[in-house]
Amino acid sequence: MPALNILLLMSALLSAISPAQASKLTWQEIVAKHLESIGSAEARAAVQSRLAEGTVQFGEIIFGTVKIPGTAELLCQGRKTKTVLRFSQPQYRGEQFVFDGKASQVATTDPGTRSPLGTFLFEQAEILGEGLLGGTLFTSWPLLDLKERQAKLKYEGLKKVQGRDLYELTYTPKKRTGHGELLISLYIEPKTFRHIRTVYRLILRYADGSIKEGTDETTEYVEERFDDFAVVDGLTLPKHWEFLYRKEPVTQPQELQWDIRIRTVRHNVLQ
Repeated sequence: MPALNILLLMSALLSAISPAQASKLTWQEIVAKHLESIGSAEARAAVQSRLAEGTVQFGEIIFGTVKIPGTAELLCQGRKTKTVLRFSQPQYRGEQFVFDGKASQVATTDPGTRSPLGTFLFEQAEILGEGLLGGTLFTSWPLLDLKERQAKLKYEGLKKVQGRDLYELTYTPKKRTGHGELLISLYIEPKTFRHIRTVYRLILRYADGSIKEGTDETTEYVEERFDDFAVVDGLTLPKHWEFLYRKEPVTQPQELQWDIRIRTVRHNVLQ
């Protein structure tokens, strides 16, 4: 076997992590390696703001009858964030999600009406307030500054997610303002320690603590997926961001998708 192939094989073997090794990891070790995967401490500290622009396509998944193209604009400065998705359709002009550093804001699509995704983010204000939305695309990503968030992280082990082994971290905000129980799971890729997925699940319970089985709310999910990573100014960031909203009532299931492709990223352009 050529020397180069031997080296590649040895590298692959050394980089593989057994389930036993994975179980010994701590969330602190995972977060530290995750931060290194984004960039050096110097490169991370050098970025105070970010402007990312690209395209978005909205689609209805179950029947595949709706596909609407549009544009995407993401702005962030510290913990302040703004996501704008624009569509040139009278029946659906787009979305706007904002955290101004103090409060979360979600625009209506029509007077008094929000989309299912917008309603979820509006009612579960911690998602925007904690800086979870958008993952490492935003300077507000809470794993960059856990001391300020004072959230609770727990390492749940190596989990199989759609055929892939991923580290699962559960994230519990210090304060909960929304109704029900919001479960937040962050998924980290073992080989690269990149954050590639977040799943939000809302559970409503009766007064006695039992789950309201059979209601729409017990099966309401929002999922974010990230891939197509690229280096920009020394930082490795995802160029593909996908939202999935899913509701699974017995008679009328619903699954919606917002597929965002980032074309340009500029740093420190916001004042």
